[in-house]
Amino acid sequence: AHVVANRVKSSRFPKTYCGVVTAGGSAPPCQFSWWCDGRPDDVVEAAPFASAREIARQVLNGESAAPTNGALFFHNARVQPSWSRVFQRTARIGAHIFYRPA
Repeated sequence: AHVVANRVKSSRFPKTYCGVVTAGGSAPPCQFSWWCDGRPDDVVEAAPFASAREIARQVLNGESAAPTNGALFFHNARVQPSWSRVFQRTARIGAHIFYRPA
Protein backbone atom coordinates (compact mmCIF):
# COMPACT_ATOMS: atom_id res chain seq x y z
CA ALA A 1 0.00 0.00 0.00
CA HIS A 2 2.82 2.41 0.82
CA VAL A 3 4.60 1.73 -2.47
CA VAL A 4 1.42 2.61 -4.36
CA ALA A 5 1.01 5.79 -2.27
CA ASN A 6 4.68 6.70 -2.85
CA ARG A 7 4.22 6.25 -6.58
CA VAL A 8 1.16 8.52 -6.62
CA LYS A 9 3.33 11.24 -5.04
CA SER A 10 6.17 10.69 -7.54
CA SER A 11 6.37 12.47 -10.90
CA ARG A 12 7.57 9.18 -12.43
CA PHE A 13 4.15 7.52 -12.18
CA PRO A 14 0.44 8.25 -12.76
CA LYS A 15 -1.14 10.70 -10.32
CA THR A 16 -3.98 8.44 -9.14
CA TYR A 17 -4.08 5.24 -7.13
CA CYS A 18 -5.99 3.45 -9.88
CA GLY A 19 -3.55 4.76 -12.49
CA VAL A 20 -0.57 3.46 -10.52
CA VAL A 21 -2.11 0.04 -9.86
CA THR A 22 -3.26 -0.53 -13.44
CA ALA A 23 -0.13 0.83 -15.15
CA GLY A 24 1.23 -1.74 -17.56
CA GLY A 25 -2.15 -3.30 -18.24
CA SER A 26 -4.03 -6.23 -16.83
CA ALA A 27 -1.89 -9.03 -18.28
CA PRO A 28 1.56 -10.09 -17.09
CA PRO A 29 4.03 -8.60 -16.91
CA CYS A 30 2.45 -5.78 -14.97
CA GLN A 31 3.40 -3.62 -12.01
CA PHE A 32 1.53 -5.53 -9.32
CA SER A 33 0.91 -9.26 -9.60
CA TRP A 34 -2.22 -9.02 -7.47
CA TRP A 35 -3.71 -6.83 -10.19
CA CYS A 36 -2.90 -9.05 -13.17
CA ASP A 37 -2.89 -12.55 -11.70
CA GLY A 38 -5.87 -13.63 -13.81
CA ARG A 39 -7.82 -14.68 -10.73
CA PRO A 40 -11.29 -13.35 -9.96
CA ASP A 41 -11.40 -10.38 -7.60
CA ASP A 42 -14.37 -11.75 -5.68
CA VAL A 43 -13.93 -11.68 -1.90
CA VAL A 44 -13.72 -15.27 -0.68
CA GLU A 45 -12.00 -14.68 2.68
CA ALA A 46 -13.74 -11.97 4.67
CA ALA A 47 -11.12 -11.49 7.42
CA PRO A 48 -8.07 -10.95 5.13
CA PHE A 49 -10.17 -8.67 2.92
CA ALA A 50 -11.24 -6.60 5.93
CA SER A 51 -7.59 -6.35 7.02
CA ALA A 52 -6.47 -5.22 3.56
CA ARG A 53 -9.27 -2.67 3.39
CA GLU A 54 -8.29 -1.26 6.80
CA ILE A 55 -4.63 -1.02 5.79
CA ALA A 56 -5.63 0.82 2.60
CA ARG A 57 -7.84 3.18 4.60
CA GLN A 58 -5.00 3.98 7.00
CA VAL A 59 -2.51 4.62 4.20
CA LEU A 60 -4.96 6.80 2.26
CA ASN A 61 -5.67 8.85 5.38
CA GLY A 62 -2.03 9.20 6.42
CA GLU A 63 -2.62 7.15 9.58
CA SER A 64 0.03 4.51 8.91
CA ALA A 65 3.77 4.80 9.41
CA ALA A 66 5.68 4.22 6.16
CA PRO A 67 7.76 1.07 6.74
CA THR A 68 9.31 1.11 3.24
CA ASN A 69 11.23 4.39 3.72
CA GLY A 70 9.97 5.95 0.50
CA ALA A 71 10.23 2.86 -1.69
CA LEU A 72 8.86 3.03 -5.22
CA PHE A 73 9.79 -0.54 -6.15
CA PHE A 74 9.78 -3.97 -4.55
CA HIS A 75 10.13 -7.63 -5.38
CA ASN A 76 9.89 -11.00 -3.73
CA ALA A 77 13.15 -12.05 -2.09
CA ARG A 78 13.19 -15.30 -4.08
CA VAL A 79 14.12 -13.37 -7.23
CA GLN A 80 16.82 -10.84 -8.11
CA PRO A 81 15.61 -8.59 -10.92
CA SER A 82 18.34 -6.77 -12.83
CA TRP A 83 16.76 -3.39 -12.09
CA SER A 84 17.33 -3.83 -8.34
CA ARG A 85 21.06 -3.17 -8.76
CA VAL A 86 20.50 0.46 -9.74
CA PHE A 87 18.27 1.37 -6.77
CA GLN A 88 18.88 1.91 -3.07
CA ARG A 89 17.50 -0.84 -0.86
CA THR A 90 15.28 0.67 1.83
CA ALA A 91 13.68 -2.22 3.69
CA ARG A 92 12.89 -5.88 3.85
CA ILE A 93 9.45 -6.81 5.11
CA GLY A 94 8.72 -10.50 5.22
CA ALA A 95 9.46 -11.97 1.80
CA HIS A 96 9.71 -8.59 0.02
CA ILE A 97 12.63 -6.24 -0.57
CA PHE A 98 11.94 -2.53 -1.16
CA TYR A 99 13.88 0.12 -3.13
CA ARG A 100 13.92 3.78 -4.10
CA PRO A 101 16.01 5.61 -6.70
CA ALA A 102 19.58 6.12 -5.54
